Amino acid sequence: MKSLNSSKKNHESILNASIIFFVFVVVISLMNYLYQVFMGRMLGPVDYGILGSLFAIIYIVNFSSNTFIFVISKNIARYKAKNQKSKIKFLFKKLLSEVVILGLFLLIIFIFLTPYIARFMKLDNYFGITLVGLIAYLSLISVVFTGALNGLQKFIWQNLVYFISSLFKLLLAMILVFFGFKTNGALGAILIGILISLFFAYIPLRKELKTKEEKIDSFEIYHYAIFVFIASLLFVFIITLDQILVKHFFSSEYAGIYAAAGMIGKIIFFSTSFFIGPFFPKIVSLKSAGMNTTKLFRNVLFYVFIIASFEILAFFLFPNVIINLLYGKNYTGALNLVGIFGLSLGIFSLIQVFMTYDLAVEKLKFIYIFIIGVLFEVITIIFIHNTLIEIAKIVLATNLFILAGFILYNHKEVLNL
Repeated sequence: MKSLNSSKKNHESILNASIIFFVFVVVISLMNYLYQVFMGRMLGPVDYGILGSLFAIIYIVNFSSNTFIFVISKNIARYKAKNQKSKIKFLFKKLLSEVVILGLFLLIIFIFLTPYIARFMKLDNYFGITLVGLIAYLSLISVVFTGALNGLQKFIWQNLVYFISSLFKLLLAMILVFFGFKTNGALGAILIGILISLFFAYIPLRKELKTKEEKIDSFEIYHYAIFVFIASLLFVFIITLDQILVKHFFSSEYAGIYAAAGMIGKIIFFSTSFFIGPFFPKIVSLKSAGMNTTKLFRNVLFYVFIIASFEILAFFLFPNVIINLLYGKNYTGALNLVGIFGLSLGIFSLIQVFMTYDLAVEKLKFIYIFIIGVLFEVITIIFIHNTLIEIAKIVLATNLFILAGFILYNHKEVLNL
């Protein structure tokens, strides 16, 4: 009876936390999509194609930086469950200082490589690429704060940080692009938004950090961090490398159409991601307490599947309405891509649930599925890239393969054996 009540309590807890994330995700996703829509309309397909290819680099950094969110959240959630506040402070300060130093080193390397990146992506805007590097650097610092908030299960504050960043990004981008700063203005707005949000991220952590420090053995943390970094990097490669390769093989106008279709498809991914925020620390807490994690995993998987299914159906039935509503008549070339991207990103959303669960319970051999999938996608696109539809279908096939691999790898949890 105690186990049953505990299971019910955790089920209600994940739903309550998910409701918090859902409300914020709806608002934040709306602002992020308004950002993309206004930039698409204000810049036009050519400049938006440039912005989309630069955004692919930002996505790679943001998603791979989940390393720090997962690592901090996992360990802080564990220390929180055991009321070890002194270890929380030590871990936070140690990771923050190391991210600041290592991130600065990587930023310098990135700036040095700017001419080579510009040549591969056929870009003349060196300053825009430099802005991407600065955004990446601040994003790395930001995830240390948001990872701590997630691990402490301060979900309202965590989402408030995202909200503030998105709000300033949207408002400032519209102003800067209106006054002629084009892609640099769109990127500069992101940079300013992150800076402002960092101030708000620190506010709820001040109280938690007012305690003595207790050193911890960080070997296991770093071992886990390296693995999560590789896994997160491979994960985001699936939906970003195609955009970079499209910019290399096609004109900026075609890249803009492809970027618009991909961004529409990401509606499904972002609209189901609100489960992931509370899902990871909840699974970690259950595992640390020696409780069953399978039921919660299957519930989240089911919720994501249902939401994604309805959205995929809408993408196939009303692609013309969706494109005209979001991007306008200049992007009608994306008409045949919307349904494919919707299905691809719906599958990708399910993959995210599997990956998050496996990371939380430390089932780490799934990385080989990602490696094979990414290699297949990149090699196939390099040799087959006659049309945008061909590339979109390759990404879809990659996601189907990876999802099948995860189902086989987690067949006991899926079938509740």
